[in-house]
Order: sequence, then structure tokens, then C-alpha cells
Amino acid sequence: MENLKILIIENESLVALEMMQTIKSFGYSKVDYVTNSKMAMELLKKDNFDLILMDINLGEGIDGIELYQNLGIDTPIIYITAYKDDTTIQRAIQTNPIGYLVKPHNDSELKALLLLAKKKINNISQKEENSNIVSLGEGYYFNTNEDKLFYNDVFIHLGKKELLLLKLLINARGNVISYYTIEQEIWGSQSVSDSTIRTLIYRLRGKLEHKLIESATNYGIYLKNGKF
Repeated sequence: MENLKILIIENESLVALEMMQTIKSFGYSKVDYVTNSKMAMELLKKDNFDLILMDINLGEGIDGIELYQNLGIDTPIIYITAYKDDTTIQRAIQTNPIGYLVKPHNDSELKALLLLAKKKINNISQKEENSNIVSLGEGYYFNTNEDKLFYNDVFIHLGKKELLLLKLLINARGNVISYYTIEQEIWGSQSVSDSTIRTLIYRLRGKLEHKLIESATNYGIYLKNGKF
């Protein structure tokens, strides 16, 4: 990726404009900005970006962390914040950001974070170009050649049945896998209780972001980002 398409979400228009001009001076030509959550949601419905710079304090009903969660996208994000309290940082960490730009920021910090973002995004793109790699979202990916799950290049051990269940979900490509199918594919003719099946699902969820595996009430489960 030679360049990044960047979106700035900052409620102070003068700050957003100044940041956009600074980023463009670094050589990034594809930069846009919006000043509230409504504008951000409308723009992201019709356009894709490689990176989002999000102010945590948007001066309205929801903050930047909530907005990013509500968007339901996995676009890499850098938070812009004047908040350093543990509660805010812990909330932000749950969204797996590339980093934080603390106000008042300086240009060298901004430039360094953009270079870090570019490197990480390039690494993700290279993995996705490899047909053996299946991106599951939130930094998780599965190597189909090795039958191994990774989170940001860190190997995550799966038990035999957990691995079988994950492969079932991946092969379903976002479609619902019924509890009956799970029982037949993993246990075969062996009869098992509903609690045994749900325990297996719970264990796998514990090794992924819980929100990556969604439930279809009383029927089965599916991968939220399963349409690879």
C-alpha cells in the first residue's frame, strides 16, 4: 500500500482542518474529515478508509470509542485524546487501536503513528493476499495450511474439538451452523447433551473476541465476520 486513505473524526473543525493539512504535508494525499458521529456514519456507509483518527471527546451524546463500536467495522484506528484515566484507556483497549495521540499532540508523534499504522496495515494486506490466511476480524486470523489460530501474530492454542468447531464456522462463511450440525460433525454418532455443546462454544468464544461468534437464538451460531 503506497498511500493511506485516512478519515479524521474530530468535533472541532479548525483542529480537524489543521490535522488534515499536517498529514497531507507528510505525503498522504487521501485525507478527509468530519466533525460529528452522524457525518462519520453517513460517509463510512458509502466510502472505505484504510485508517481512522478518532477524537474520543466528540462533544455530543456518544464518545469516539462508542462511535467506533457502533460502526461495526474493523478499520484500524488511532485515538486522539486528552483523557489519560485508566477507565477510558481500558475501554479504548477493547477496540484494539493502533495507538493514541495525546492532546496537545506534536507533529513528530503524529508522523510516527502514521508510519506505524502504514506498516501494520501493509502486514495485514500481505496476510490477506495469502490464500492460506483467513482474517476473522479484531486482529485474529486463521492459517488454513497449518490449522492454527493467531492474534496479531501470537499463536493461540486450540483443543481438538475447538479447532473442529472453528473450521466449521469458517467454512460456513457467515452462515448459521445449527447445534445439531455441530453435534453431528464433532461427536458423530456419540450422543451429547446441550450443555456439552454450549460448553465447547463457550471455550472457543473465550479464545476469540466474544463478539466474533454470534448466536442465532435457540438454533445455532455463526461468525460475525464470516463472509470472507
